[in-house]
Amino acid sequence: MKKSLLETNPYLRDPEMRKKMMRRSIISSSAIEGIYITEEDLDRFDREKAEKESSDTSR
Repeated sequence: MKKSLLETNPYLRDPEMRKKMMRRSIISSSAIEGIYITEEDLDRFDREKAEKESSDTSR
């Protein structure tokens, strides 16, 4: 069976590099669609998501 991109791409195997590359992709892809997102927007989204997940698991 063929290996996944996550298994073969050295940039994606490193969690920190994967996160940086995903964020860059989100920003550039959104801009192409006319939606302008900043690093700060993504940071805020990450914080809000983490807060929601922690409150969901504490119930």
